[in-house]
Amino acid sequence: MTPPRPLTIRLATQARGAPLPSPPLGLPAWTADADAVAVLLDATQADLRDVTAIADQLPAPSAIAAGAPVLVFATAVRVPDGWRRLLGARRIAVPRAARCAALLVRGYVDIGGSPAASATGDLAWGFAPPH
Repeated sequence: MTPPRPLTIRLATQARGAPLPSPPLGLPAWTADADAVAVLLDATQADLRDVTAIADQLPAPSAIAAGAPVLVFATAVRVPDGWRRLLGARRIAVPRAARCAALLVRGYVDIGGSPAASATGDLAWGFAPPH
């Protein structure tokens, strides 16, 4: 499947203190007011094998412009507490099927994904439905 190609994208994450990833799809920078959203999942307090735990971290479709894409990164971050923070955040793989299922559960439409071997890397995406 071919991923969406927004011209700008903003980052949504619950992970505090983690280094920000580079924008996906070769975009040069994050744009705070973009309609398209990329989600970096936080595995610090969540079991991301649970689709509901993933869905809880996705923005509500009603908060996204109708038709705007929401992309979910293949890796989540786990930010350690205390002195372990000096070692940095860990990356945790999140299965594409779980990310796509979470988009469906949350109410997104036209859900898709691309494998890690693709030019875009491993992404899952959905689109905000008409409001």
